[in-house]
This record gives sequence, structure tokens and C-alpha cells, in this order.
Amino acid sequence: MIVFALRHADRKPDADDLSSAGVARAELLARMLAESGIRTAYCSDAIRTQRTMQPLQRKLRSRLEVVVVGTSGAGGIAGHVKEIVHKVKGLPDDAVAAIVGHTNTVGPVIEGLTGRTVEPIGEAQFDRLFVLSIPAAGAATVAPTRYGEAT
Repeated sequence: MIVFALRHADRKPDADDLSSAGVARAELLARMLAESGIRTAYCSDAIRTQRTMQPLQRKLRSRLEVVVVGTSGAGGIAGHVKEIVHKVKGLPDDAVAAIVGHTNTVGPVIEGLTGRTVEPIGEAQFDRLFVLSIPAAGAATVAPTRYGEAT
């Protein structure tokens, strides 16, 4: 399984929406992932995470299922992370998926899926993209990368 894990694209100050730089980053992400075989994406209930996936959803239409996993339900943020990890682990071994989260969820989701820790994402960082390779048997790998304009 291959999983792309990232924080939502650049946000507007004091708003739950993407800035113009964030819209451009989301468009770039769509161009990068459109031919990857991705069929499922998980987002929080924040508008900015869903808007990060919108360009990809427009490109792939019904071939991409975007699943919104709330953060205010049972267990709060920890419950959100646990549910995403559970859902991703339930995907077929050959699945390609994306997880769009936040500074406080991306790292815990990666750790839950791979057992590996990553450097925390800073409040002003929007360009980090982690590529997880999760084999049916054996150790998972995490490749930290960057995309779009440096932040």
C-alpha cells in the first residue's frame, strides 16, 4: 500500500480556508497524484483539508472517494487519528490513498500506520509530503519529501 500523508495546503490567516498560495499548492498536488492510482483520501472536517483535495477530486471525479473523519467526536483528536489509522489499515494491500490532516495529526497518523516517528510539522510549514510504503508483510517505510513553494 502507498499512502501520501500531508498537512492541508496554505491557509488564510484567521480563516478555515485556503489562501491563494494554498489553492496553487492544492492544484499542484492534484497534478502530482492524479496518475498515482489513488482512489481514497481521508480528510478532517476542517474546510481547508477538504479544499486541499478538491482539485484532485475534480480531476478524478467518481474515481476518488474523499472520506471526512471528524475531529470533535468521541476521543477528539486522538479518536480522529485512531479512526483514520483503522480505515487505512482496512484498505487492500495494493491501495493508494492520501491523508490530509493538520500539524497535530499527520505525525500521529504516520506513527500509527508505520510505527515510525517524523519531525513535527511547524505552524508555517505547508510543503511537507510524506510517502508511506506499507507492505503486507515486513517493515513500512516513510519518505519525507517537499512539494510546491518552500515554506
